Amino acid sequence: FSPLDLKPDGKYHTLKVTLKNAKGMELQVRKGYYAPNHAADPAEKSRQEIVEAVFSRNEVHDLPATLQTQYFKTGDADATLAAIANVDVKKLNFRKEGGRNLDNLTVVTGIFDNDGNYVSGVQKTVELRLLDDTLEKHLGSGMAVKSSFAVHTGKYVVRLVVRDSEGQLMAEQSSLVEIP
Repeated sequence: FSPLDLKPDGKYHTLKVTLKNAKGMELQVRKGYYAPNHAADPAEKSRQEIVEAVFSRNEVHDLPATLQTQYFKTGDADATLAAIANVDVKKLNFRKEGGRNLDNLTVVTGIFDNDGNYVSGVQKTVELRLLDDTLEKHLGSGMAVKSSFAVHTGKYVVRLVVRDSEGQLMAEQSSLVEIP
């Protein structure tokens, strides 16, 4: 639940949730929530957007990024799962300062089991401070960020969220992986 017109007043707000035709079902809900008593700062707002995106099922491609997965077995029931985020740096909105092209990429990779339960995740921040020559080299190949996870055999959903600090663009995507 995310209220559309949240007022940062610090007050308790009640919620009412009902089900039509609730025969045989049990409803478990909170009775309300406390609103924050101040507006979120930009860093907190960014962090919250990333968290919401990781647990979402939406696909967003504002920022051109792709997700590749691979695994290798480390035992009969164990494996290492690698998730590689490839970001096309041509679309990033770099800020020029001191002869360098600046931007920060936040790359979050989350692993969910076949039932949608969160298993593991990692967040990496890539600080880009590129000279013009270095930026030119990355224009063709992009940037790759790899995260690895120890998992057991089974089916997983790998969730990738990438956000850049300058343009505040996001990429959100999921990939299914089955480790036999």
